[in-house]
Amino acid sequence: MRHLLSFFVFLGLPALLQAQTFTALPVSLTFSYQPGNALPAAQTVAVKASSGTPNYTAVITGANSLWLSATPDKGKLPATLAVRVNPTSLAVGTYMATVVVTMTTSVTPVNIPVTLNVTAPLPVLSIGSTTLAFSSPPVPPNQTVKLSTTGSPLSFSVAIAGASWMQVSPMNGVLLPGSQTAITVTVDPTGLVPQTAAYTGKITILAPGATPASKQQTVSVTLTISSMTPAITSVWPSSIPLNAQATTLTIRGSNFYAASVASVTGIATPLVTNVLGSDVLTAVIPSTMLNMAGTLNVVVSNPAPGGSSSSSPVAVGASPTIQAVVNAASMQAGTVALGELVTLFGNNIGPTTPVVLTDANMDGFADTTIASTSVTVDGIAAPLIYASQNQITVQVPYEATLGAGKVISVSQGASPPSTATVTIGAHAPGLFTADGSGAGQLAALNFSVATSLYSINSSSSAAKTGDTVLLYLTGEGDYAITISPRTGYLVPANLPTYPQLSPLPTVTIGGAAAVVNYAGPVPGSILGLIQINAVVPAGAGTGAAIPVVVAISASATQAGTTLGLK
Repeated sequence: MRHLLSFFVFLGLPALLQAQTFTALPVSLTFSYQPGNALPAAQTVAVKASSGTPNYTAVITGANSLWLSATPDKGKLPATLAVRVNPTSLAVGTYMATVVVTMTTSVTPVNIPVTLNVTAPLPVLSIGSTTLAFSSPPVPPNQTVKLSTTGSPLSFSVAIAGASWMQVSPMNGVLLPGSQTAITVTVDPTGLVPQTAAYTGKITILAPGATPASKQQTVSVTLTISSMTPAITSVWPSSIPLNAQATTLTIRGSNFYAASVASVTGIATPLVTNVLGSDVLTAVIPSTMLNMAGTLNVVVSNPAPGGSSSSSPVAVGASPTIQAVVNAASMQAGTVALGELVTLFGNNIGPTTPVVLTDANMDGFADTTIASTSVTVDGIAAPLIYASQNQITVQVPYEATLGAGKVISVSQGASPPSTATVTIGAHAPGLFTADGSGAGQLAALNFSVATSLYSINSSSSAAKTGDTVLLYLTGEGDYAITISPRTGYLVPANLPTYPQLSPLPTVTIGGAAAVVNYAGPVPGSILGLIQINAVVPAGAGTGAAIPVVVAISASATQAGTTLGLK
């Protein structure tokens, strides 16, 4: 045999023909990302050949795979590839792509599947203001801080520190998406001695289910006795395009005087200021301050002993880009309905400082412009529920027309508008879930007939047969036709009767039909957010995740939503 091998070598042929192979470990990668958190850390893949040091190349394949990179993308084996993902601006969902590694000495590439799971952000606790300032004499009127949530319902509690002269009501409650809860702050200056320094106190608002950055927030409260400190309540506009010309701000507040001066923190030279009255002045932002994207913090100062106001941000931003339009409850794209709350995801589509639903003129309708941000659907101004730099939630106007190719347009100050298109249909229902993802445990309340008490439904706080569960939905369509106008309508808490869907929607729990006792607006919330009261039927089963489906006409809510039943 040895002589035979030598004979083959002599002829220039290898003794054994072996195909060269190469391998990659691990064979697949999975990344997870939740908006608001840091980008996922890079993961590594070790690639080696069965022999030698052949050259290799690595490429990315898959639809919409720009979020994935692998480096170095060429070289010699063995090699270690660093695989990274950049899920910025991606909507909630699962994304797939493949890193394909090819070796020059092998016709068979190695495919490394990569999965990116983008989960819904935790709800954000938003507060309408972080500072409250009271001044006396006379006894100052009450003030309010408005609380809201961006996604699922939030339980909250309030605590007071360092201020026996202050009271807050209520001290706890539940926040629902699309609505606001106002806590009233009352101060009593009786017995307090006038002084140059203000009396200070702190309100702490705690919502354990919110994002880590927002679940505990504080409102600083000052009570100034015989002191004249200016305060800013609003700045218009609050957003200015990049490289704009000199821009005049209208600043509203209190305790403004002829000697009041507006300025930008960190800039020694004050702004050109024109005081129009005790509660309003104008100030000019020069073009030299508008050539770099960022935030300008504006303050108003009075001569001693008045001092300076708290700062109010003015954003200098870039043009917006809409990436996705989804049902605010189900987080699913597709047809939208008249009156539906929809969420827009994208780049720089809203103000750098988040804002929430307002009714500035107290007319009972949600505003369509907040912080220089506005949205139109089918050419009609849409009420704003929430707006931040990369996410906006609005109501589809009831005046819009049904059909495909309806334009959604976002405008922010003088920046060029960004647009997207949607199809508007009669119904597109989606149920709100506890974690805001659009799947799993529903945002629902239990009402026990036996105890007449409410509780938040969960696997550990389950409903039972005969209990009423309160479900929350958007996308029900235009049903409250006795109300006119309807777009942006904030449903009062004292209506004699509330409109309801007719016919009532059908609800199945665990596959069994439930009796629906109510399907209409939530008092204190915007029309377009509805509450459904359904009785848990016999035969629904028991368990931590019993499926629930709501159907309006021929349209059903998203799959995968559940309740806890016992």
